[in-house]
Amino acid sequence: MKKSSFQPAVHPVFQKDDSLPDSTVKETPQERVERLYAEDGGPLLGWLIDEAQLRGQLLSEMATDLHVTYGYINQLRNGIRKVSNISNEFARSCANYLGVPTVVVKLVSGSISLSDFAWPALDEDMVVERAFQRMLTDPNVRPSLPRHAQKLPVAAKRAMVMMYADITGVDLFGVRQLPDIVHWLQRAAIVHDGHEGQAMEAKLHRLLMAESNDLAAHVVA
Repeated sequence: MKKSSFQPAVHPVFQKDDSLPDSTVKETPQERVERLYAEDGGPLLGWLIDEAQLRGQLLSEMATDLHVTYGYINQLRNGIRKVSNISNEFARSCANYLGVPTVVVKLVSGSISLSDFAWPALDEDMVVERAFQRMLTDPNVRPSLPRHAQKLPVAAKRAMVMMYADITGVDLFGVRQLPDIVHWLQRAAIVHDGHEGQAMEAKLHRLLMAESNDLAAHVVA
C-alpha cells in the first residue's frame, strides 16, 4: 500500500473550530471586544491569539515566546487551568508579548477584579450601591430613573452610575485622591467587568437560540 505523504500540522493558531473572522473583513472595536471575550479561555487568550495571527505564528511558537508549553496554553483554553490563576511570571511574559503593562494582563485574566479596588470591608456590590445612592442625591436624576430603580440588579446600577459619572464628571466612587494610574485601572476593571457580562449574555442567547431551533426541527419532524 502506498504511504500517504500527508504530515499533520503542528498546533496551528487557527484550527477549524477556532477560526476567526476573515482578516480582510473590517471589525468594529465593539465587534472585536465581543469576539475576544467569547474566545475559549476568555479575553486574554483571545488577545494572545490575535497577536500570534499578526505575527504569523503557530500556537506552539506563541507558547515558546511565552516560555510555556503548547499543552499549557491548551489547558487554559479548555478550562482545565483557570486563567485567573496564572502566575506572575506568565503574566509578565504575556505583557512582554502583547506590549502592555503586566497589571493589564492581570486585569484581563481576572487575577484582578473590580472588588480589588474597593475600600476595605466593602465588596463590589457595596461599592456600586454606595455610588448609586450618591447619584440619587442629585435632584435632576431621580425624575429620569425607573420607578423601582432601587430594585434594579447590581449590573444595571453600575451601568447607570458609570453613565452618570461620565456625563457629569462627578467622582461617585471617591477615587480622585488615588494616583491617576490606579484611577485608570479601576475604570478599566469596570469596563472589563461589563464586557464579561455582555459576553455571558451573548453566549446564553446563542445557546437558547440553538435549543429553540432544535426543538422546532423536532416538532416539524
